[in-house]
Amino acid sequence: SKATVSVLYWLFLFLSLLSKMSHHAEIRSALLKETTDGTYKKHSSVKVSELVEPKVVVERREWPGSEWGVYRATGVMKGDWDKAVGMVKAMVSDLKLLKVMSPIKSVKAVEQEDGGIVQYRTDALPWPLSDREAVCHASADFVDDKTFAMASRSIHGAKPVDKGHVLCDIFISGLILKKLDGGKISLCSVKGVDPKGSIPEMIVSGFISDHALALGKFQKQLLKQ
Repeated sequence: SKATVSVLYWLFLFLSLLSKMSHHAEIRSALLKETTDGTYKKHSSVKVSELVEPKVVVERREWPGSEWGVYRATGVMKGDWDKAVGMVKAMVSDLKLLKVMSPIKSVKAVEQEDGGIVQYRTDALPWPLSDREAVCHASADFVDDKTFAMASRSIHGAKPVDKGHVLCDIFISGLILKKLDGGKISLCSVKGVDPKGSIPEMIVSGFISDHALALGKFQKQLLKQ
């Protein structure tokens, strides 16, 4: 009957939306787990003078099935909570703000019906290496009233927009803000990326150091807001 068809149609739409919402929530949940994962080991220490606590420890853990690990760096800064949240939320699509944290060349964010975002981004690598592209599911939202997270992960099966670029694989990546007492904010940056292809050790080491220094750049940008 028409009534049965109508019920099935709306049930299908509801289940499809629920599936998409669960997908974004799963990526965010995976990112949050990285902040408490006990398998991380100290990789290096970097001085970041802009932060309240200038010594930032960069940690690393293995990623199953890949020679590339996941890196975690956490710092404490001072600043306006609402402005910090606004910055992270805008980073999904704002090229200028993304450049604060990484050597990004271009970004395009396409909003989805479920509130999530498909992000197309290109990161610049020094000559003669090819630039890297990533096509990701991304989202930025409150976890609770004192935690805000921006999370992203590669969409498997995607192809690079530019044939001259290499499509990298983002296992998990993002930023987590936590509101602390005394006007302080904890910022945790997580990066798990397989850039694909051969990358010189010197450049890899630079990326890891920049991972920590990016927290200081975020602090400087926040004070300008």
